[in-house]
Amino acid sequence: MAKKNKLWFSGEDAQLAARFTKFMTKVLYGRRASYIRALMVKAKHEISIEECRDEVDTVYRRLMNPIEESVESKLMWEGIKKYLHKLTPKECEVMISLYVEHLSVRETAAKLKVEAGAVSSSRAGGSPLYPGSSVE
Repeated sequence: MAKKNKLWFSGEDAQLAARFTKFMTKVLYGRRASYIRALMVKAKHEISIEECRDEVDTVYRRLMNPIEESVESKLMWEGIKKYLHKLTPKECEVMISLYVEHLSVRETAAKLKVEAGAVSSSRAGGSPLYPGSSVE
């Protein structure tokens, strides 16, 4: 039994239309597969905003700070950077957190995973962060 033609035209035009339809179907399936693969690759590299909350907060805080605070931070950095080589790495982190980033003693302690008392002592001049070290 002959195949029924669904098109309003027949003969050679119907055969061309069928071949074109078959070709376009293959092309579209290929395009769709490429699109889905690209989405999967993109999904592997995307990070939700919740996962990078600290970076977002830092940038937002920097953008929302008045210009005076930024200038003060730069001046404070210029003042302490020539003495940082005399400090231990932990003490440097404390000084930068307290005086450049304007974090509180409690926030600095949480950031460095030490006790607030250690940060306060380090700020006062002693160094409980590394026993036996002192700043001359």
